Amino acid sequence: MFKTHLMFSFLLALILYKYFDLSPYLFIVILVLAGTLPDIDHSKSFIGRRFFIISWIANLFFGHRKLIHSLFFAIFLAFLVKLFFNIYYIPFFLGYLSHLFLDSLTKQGIRLFYPFKFKISGFIKTNSLLEKLFLLALFTLIIIKLSKIIYIF
Repeated sequence: MFKTHLMFSFLLALILYKYFDLSPYLFIVILVLAGTLPDIDHSKSFIGRRFFIISWIANLFFGHRKLIHSLFFAIFLAFLVKLFFNIYYIPFFLGYLSHLFLDSLTKQGIRLFYPFKFKISGFIKTNSLLEKLFLLALFTLIIIKLSKIIYIF
């Protein structure tokens, strides 16, 4: 689910931003956006509905969870980001990988090394109770992390 990708990438950004000499705000925004980007290949996804034409073309040429959900494509896009935005390829690549990681935990899985047939799949059914519990755990961890960052407790 979009929410799961959003929360997971946000938590990852909150944990990692301090290890890089980059604007923390840009680091977090880029990582979170990249964490939701791979689902552009599915026209019914949150991002696919907002960029329908791009989504439709991506799905037509590549299909869902194929090339755009591969490590090769992630590396290619990170290279392009590095060319234009220098060091900000790091949060982009980490966010993109976070999406691939979560999708590899689902029963549908991903072909990480597309076009090779090798598939990684897990045990979580998308939009299931287990995913919703995982989402709740992510939300809880984000609140804890934010409270430590802004010294609420």
